[in-house]
Amino acid sequence: MTQRDDSRLLAIDIGGTSVKYGYWYQKLTDSGSFKTPETWPEMLAALLSLPAKVNQPIQGVAVSLPGGVDTKIGEISGLSAVSYLNGFPIRQELSKQFKLPVTIQNDANCAGLAEAWLGNAKDVSSVALLIIGTGIGGSIVQDGHLLTGRDYFMGEFGYSIMNEQNETLSELGAPVKMARKYTRLSQSPEPVDAREIFERAKTGDELAQRCIEEMVHWLSIEAYNLITGFNPDRLLIGGGISVRDDFLAMIRDQTNKLLKQKGATVTTEIDRCKFCNASNLIGAVAQFMSEYPGVSDAE
Repeated sequence: MTQRDDSRLLAIDIGGTSVKYGYWYQKLTDSGSFKTPETWPEMLAALLSLPAKVNQPIQGVAVSLPGGVDTKIGEISGLSAVSYLNGFPIRQELSKQFKLPVTIQNDANCAGLAEAWLGNAKDVSSVALLIIGTGIGGSIVQDGHLLTGRDYFMGEFGYSIMNEQNETLSELGAPVKMARKYTRLSQSPEPVDAREIFERAKTGDELAQRCIEEMVHWLSIEAYNLITGFNPDRLLIGGGISVRDDFLAMIRDQTNKLLKQKGATVTTEIDRCKFCNASNLIGAVAQFMSEYPGVSDAE
C-alpha cells in the first residue's frame, strides 16, 4: 500500500469505553484519550476541543468507529458499541462542525489498513486480521484495498458459529469470556482477568490451563477457516492478548496442526499485528489519504 504521509490530520478512534486521538504529520504524535461520553452532544463538544489540545494545523479529520461503517453515506449502518451513533450521519455532522473534510471507517478495518500500510503486512499483497478483544473481529486487505462486503459486514469473524449449540466465536474465544468462565469454575470471590489466568497456568493451575486451551482451540479453528477460506499471504493476530509470545505460539501450533491433519498445503504465515493501541488511528489516517489523496497540496 502506497500512501502520502505529508497530510496534517486529526486522527480519532471512538471506542465503546474510550476515545483516543492523535495528530498525524508523517507520524503520529500528541496522542491522548478520554472516556467515551454518554451522549452525542457531550461527544461532539469533546471532539471539537481536540484541535486546541494538539495545537497544530489540521487539514482533515480521520475517524475510526465501532460497527458496520458505510463509508459511502457516512454513517454506521449496523449496531455499534456507541449506541447513539447507530444510523447517525456522523461524517456529515463532523465535517459541518470542523469545517474540514472528514472520513470514517470501521475500527477493525482501520487496523487492517494500518498493518498493510506501515505494519507487519506492508511487504505482502494480502492479509487477514483476527482482532481478539472484548469481542472478536477482523478485516481483509487485498492489494491495499479493504474487502468490505455487500453490507459492510466482512471481517465480523466473531459471528462465526462454532458448534451445535450455535455459540459464536466471540462467545467461545474472547479472553473476557474465558476469564468469566475461570472465575465461575474456580469459585473465586473476585473476578480473575486473562493475564492472571495465564500466570496461574504457568504455576500448574490445571483449571487455568484448561480454560486457556479451550479458548485457543476455538481461535485456532477460526484461524484455520480464515487461512483455508481466504488463503492470504499472512494472517495477523491483534488485540491486547496478542503481545503474549506464549499465546501466539499456541495459536500457531494449533492452527498448523489442524492444517496438517486436513492436508491443507498452504503457506500462509501467522504473525502478530505490529501496532496495538495506535492501529486504529494510523488506519484512519490511511483511509483519509485514500479518499483525499491531494489534501496535503491544498495549503
